[in-house]
Amino acid sequence: MYRILISFPVLLSVALAACQSAGNKDGAAPPPQTVDPGSTVIVTKDFLIPSGDSAVDFQNAGLYPQGMIRAEYPFCRFNVPAPTAGGQVIHTGKYTVGNVDYDEKDVGPGGIDVSVTKIQLQGAGSGVGYHLDCMLPIVAHGARFVTPDEIEGAVGGYMDIKVAP
Repeated sequence: MYRILISFPVLLSVALAACQSAGNKDGAAPPPQTVDPGSTVIVTKDFLIPSGDSAVDFQNAGLYPQGMIRAEYPFCRFNVPAPTAGGQVIHTGKYTVGNVDYDEKDVGPGGIDVSVTKIQLQGAGSGVGYHLDCMLPIVAHGARFVTPDEIEGAVGGYMDIKVAP
């Protein structure tokens, strides 16, 4: 028993040192996870952008007003072109991913740097353009891009992501 207690801290130190040496030495975010143009976002449940707001946040399959998400979990912000006085309902339907930008130095909630996957969406019937910005706040796990599964986990219940092959 005594030998195990002494060996464990040594083993832990070696493991941590190995992890640090395998990390990104310049501090930049790891490469983005692929969400390619041609992928689709299917809104499966209508939702409301409140009056005067231009966005809502999704996290853990829930819908939140801007700024009400928890800092330690991935989230996505659905942005409309401009706020409206009466609010704006986003209806069920298919939206095509037109362009995807990966910005590893964007400013997220609270003015902190985050790695953001910026997804441009085009409504199938309306042609109206929207943005879905997905990120993991830096306080959660360091700067990195969210995975398609994390995006799905954030917007699930309202949207379904189909990544293009």
